[in-house]
Amino acid sequence: MKSVTRRNVMTYGAGAFLSACGGSGGSSSIITSPPVPPVPVPTSLASVAAAKGMRFGTAFNTGTGSTFNDAQYTALMQAECSAAVAENDHKWGAIRPDATSFTFTGGDALVDFAAANDLFMRGHVLLWEDERFYPTWFSTYDFGANPVQEAERLLTEHITTVAARYVDDITSWDVVNEAIDPSTSQFRSSPFSRQLGGMEAVLDTAFHAARDTLPNAQLVYNDFMGWGTGSGHRDAVLSMLDGMVNRGTPIDALGIQSHIFGGSGDGSNIDEAGWRTFLDNVVDLGLDLVITEFDVNDVNMPADIATRDQNIAEYTERYLGIMFDYPELRDVLCWGLVHRYSWMQNFQPRADGLQKRSTPFDDDYAPTPMYDAILAAFEGAAVRSG
Repeated sequence: MKSVTRRNVMTYGAGAFLSACGGSGGSSSIITSPPVPPVPVPTSLASVAAAKGMRFGTAFNTGTGSTFNDAQYTALMQAECSAAVAENDHKWGAIRPDATSFTFTGGDALVDFAAANDLFMRGHVLLWEDERFYPTWFSTYDFGANPVQEAERLLTEHITTVAARYVDDITSWDVVNEAIDPSTSQFRSSPFSRQLGGMEAVLDTAFHAARDTLPNAQLVYNDFMGWGTGSGHRDAVLSMLDGMVNRGTPIDALGIQSHIFGGSGDGSNIDEAGWRTFLDNVVDLGLDLVITEFDVNDVNMPADIATRDQNIAEYTERYLGIMFDYPELRDVLCWGLVHRYSWMQNFQPRADGLQKRSTPFDDDYAPTPMYDAILAAFEGAAVRSG
């Protein structure tokens, strides 16, 4: 008999076998039904999450060497995911080749795939406030004689156009991404903040434009503050959120990217008490939580794969265990499923040159210990109500 595992739960039926012993040494046996062969009931991250009123998903993208064009990757999404998000195809750089036109080819393809496969589609992102990632045409853009008015027009036009295109397909949007500079714990400077007189005006303009177009959508501020020992970034994000709520800015949730830093694997880099206090304060503002871009940075972990995979799994289950304590969290999306496609391969590469193992599947599309840790975290989560 095939063994029962958490990844593939099998249900078995046995035919009833009745034996009756007769007199004079005679006997007879009656088989009332033939043995029933095993019926596979596959367990997936999506199904285990759904049992708790939650969703599990991943990012994907179009283009050369993309995950969208990898049939094995999209099959993995169909098997394991109930949610999806565009890694790059809905960002300004992909949508706005210049100040006067839009191109939605890649973004439309991903949205159509999600709809065809019954995947909840998140939107990322209506405005990324890190100037390094603005389209190049911004460097020479002329805001004219009334720069405040032009900045408001351009930002509102972009958000309204993109949100309206997907109004029936995307009901959760990262409206603004990374408005806080982690090196200073202050607002970033950007083309829009310089014209509008500060980042608060940018946030208010962006979220009000999104709400006007998407009255029923979840509007999210997204950032990468984390559970590390430095509190400056998360304190600044909390202050920003408090200001938005007090001003009546229409925000519904905090998107927590969750590119968690694994350190050397000994847990010394984790400030769990500080992280829980931060999350408590966020939900006390009346905001929900979304894990928008989960993976593990194993740059300083041991080279040995078995040891490293175990460290990654332990970090994953510990982190998700904390996050899943909050019923305000329902959606968990990885920033990729398969190692070789992860952005982590080019971000802080390992000194030994080895591939990072930051995702729940290896390059053979086989689940790793990280997969089991995510599964266990969902199994341990309380059922979300409502």
